[in-house]
Amino acid sequence: MKRPNFFIAGAPRCGTTALYSYLSEHPDIFMSEVKELNYFAFDFPNVQKITFKSEMDYLKVFEKANHLAIGEASPFYLYSQVAFTNIRKFNPEAKIILTLRSPINFVQSFHQLNLSLLREDEENLEKAWELQDQRRQGKQIPASCRQPEMILYGELGLFGKYVERLLTIFPRDQVLIIIFEDFAKQPQEIYEKILEFIGVPSDGRTEFPPVNSNFSNKSTLLAKLFHPPQSIYKAFIKVISLFGVNFMKFVSIIYNKIETLNTKRTSREPVAPEFKAALKTYFQKDVQTLSVLVNRDLSFWLE
Repeated sequence: MKRPNFFIAGAPRCGTTALYSYLSEHPDIFMSEVKELNYFAFDFPNVQKITFKSEMDYLKVFEKANHLAIGEASPFYLYSQVAFTNIRKFNPEAKIILTLRSPINFVQSFHQLNLSLLREDEENLEKAWELQDQRRQGKQIPASCRQPEMILYGELGLFGKYVERLLTIFPRDQVLIIIFEDFAKQPQEIYEKILEFIGVPSDGRTEFPPVNSNFSNKSTLLAKLFHPPQSIYKAFIKVISLFGVNFMKFVSIIYNKIETLNTKRTSREPVAPEFKAALKTYFQKDVQTLSVLVNRDLSFWLE
């Protein structure tokens, strides 16, 4: 049974869904039908969409793969303390792809996503930012937030910290770091660069429609049904896991399709100048760290 040989490993809200979508349509690439498997993030069990009881269960997702490149996209691998070590043991030759953006824009976008997924119940970003200290202590956690780390926005935006850790596990030539702003401006050039990195020929793609823009829910009631409190969610997963991986994969695909139908595009609220200045100060040192790691001045992220 073939194994995945590349992983889109982060960061969320940085173009991973678009990249996953584009690569899924390439004839020489097999992408898992379900995005965000999160199998290797053993320390984040509550973000797994499918319960895998073993590595063989995980490999069943790829049993139809007979392609030059086989991949999956789990953006939360970037934050896991064990995922990259587990991936290296699983496939020492695996390629890792990251897409990263301005942490200030990331925080705004990820907060909006969390609101849509009911992981967040504080609609004001600045107030949600101020809640982080309490949330680290297990307080003020929304009932539908299955992984509290996902609402610690400051920690999630420290991309330099996570890339530094990744590069202690994987050699630099097995890691490709894409700057989201480049991808948005020159999608074809970046796409071809990614294809070369994972070892597949160009498919001549020239159209790169937007995918997974900022959105909100059409029906709050339906969103609550699909994102219940943690206790109900765990019970549901426990029941459907009895039917095996393929059934869980089927449920996840249907779930994603219905969830997509319940979303509508929306615009982000602007950040107050004083709060934006505070975010710049908070992320400045980490952006400098990442600039050194990627050998590129990323100070424009803080403008």
